[in-house]
Amino acid sequence: MLVLHHEGRRPGPGWHRHGTTSKFLFVVDEGRLRLVLLRKQRWLHVASGTTRHDRPFWDIPRHAFAMDVVVLTLAAWLVAGAGLHNTDWTWTKPRPARRTVQRWAARLAPHADAWLQQARERILDFVAPRPMEELLPAGGIPPPRRVRAFSQGNVLMAGKLRDVVWLLKNVAQSLSIPLLKLLGVARWRWP
Repeated sequence: MLVLHHEGRRPGPGWHRHGTTSKFLFVVDEGRLRLVLLRKQRWLHVASGTTRHDRPFWDIPRHAFAMDVVVLTLAAWLVAGAGLHNTDWTWTKPRPARRTVQRWAARLAPHADAWLQQARERILDFVAPRPMEELLPAGGIPPPRRVRAFSQGNVLMAGKLRDVVWLLKNVAQSLSIPLLKLLGVARWRWP
């Protein structure tokens, strides 16, 4: 099993190392889901006795799947436009439940507009001097196949979320880099 360490940043003076906290989660590794052990550095504030730890940007609180799994799952659903129950996931087992994917979309959709703008700016800086159009399939972001991307909620936000996940997925494929690295470049975090 792969063990990943996240040091985090010392919160300030008076904070000292205080062991680690561990979490098992699934990440995408060469197109497959892989279970990894994430060890996060804990910090102790000596004066108050409180502890804390930082999580990497791709670690979602209280979830067994990393951010790259979320993005690829949402891309499979939202870009295909066939509806949630007609979408075939890339992975067979383990995989997120369809209701979990709906919750992810509902949670992320209100942030889609800001993320799309931020991701485009940061990715453009990352891939410079190559133009973005060189990395993306001809024709740019495809139009939505169905108007109702969500059974409930704001369709406009769903469209923007679809654009963000489509952009991230295709640029990562074109550059042949792991999606987690591109998410770090885009500074795409769980809200």
